[in-house]
Amino acid sequence: MSRTFFLDEDSNPVLDSEGHFIFLQGVQSLAENIDQRLKLFKNKYFMNQEAGVPYIEDILKKPVDPGLVASILNAEILKHPEVTGIGEVEADLDRDLRIFHYRAVVKHIFSSESLIVEFSLS
Repeated sequence: MSRTFFLDEDSNPVLDSEGHFIFLQGVQSLAENIDQRLKLFKNKYFMNQEAGVPYIEDILKKPVDPGLVASILNAEILKHPEVTGIGEVEADLDRDLRIFHYRAVVKHIFSSESLIVEFSLS
């Protein structure tokens, strides 16, 4: 089972009242890992240039294809070893506001309850 740091919105580790790192386990750890995975641009992590989402190469092109973006994000989520599948996926592009919304039901090894992943790009 994976274990990961609990991170704030700026990706900084959160400390408890005694100054110790807070760790997440199970579904909470998986949710944090997926969130960090979707925020990572491909070729930007110095230890693994292949890690991350190919935003520049495949997503930030005109015209934006919501189906293609959803399939790329699905593929990135499915790379996580604790993910067993993806159920319903919603992908919507608000062309006026230039915001892409993504929502997926993620199946995992921890329980029969699915994890809901929501992600937006602007």
